[in-house]
Amino acid sequence: MISNSTPEKCSLNNLQCEITFSISNKGKRLLIFKNYVFRCNKTTKSKIYWMCSESKCGVYIHTNTADELICVNGNHNHSANPDQLEAKQLRDKMKERILSETTSITKIYDEEIAKANLSKGAAAILPTVIKYRSNMSKARRKNTPVIPSGVVFDIPEFYE
Repeated sequence: MISNSTPEKCSLNNLQCEITFSISNKGKRLLIFKNYVFRCNKTTKSKIYWMCSESKCGVYIHTNTADELICVNGNHNHSANPDQLEAKQLRDKMKERILSETTSITKIYDEEIAKANLSKGAAAILPTVIKYRSNMSKARRKNTPVIPSGVVFDIPEFYE
């Protein structure tokens, strides 16, 4: 929601939504607050500073190291995209299953889509199973250890 009112200055009295976390494509933590995504900007011994992931949006969130919300500074200059967030969370859940199970990628995709109860907007954003399968096959191959090409070892004389 775009708001043109005066920016909030570290006010906790109107923060009813909880914060959640996700992982970016590069493996970094993302903070999700009121359907907006924030990335880590700076970390100190006692605080973590998060900035909105949209470029040129000046909203910052401060949390302590225990991931408890301390304050929110500013107003967003763009609207939240809950459909994109819902689709990303489903993709993350599918990727987690694909990397931990040996079930076929297509079957995992179909099962998770059936369980998800997605909105129409989120369903439209999701990649097709063919595109998703090629990306996840690559991720699964990276995660699977390489089969050794040859093994050389000595057989003890006792067994020869």
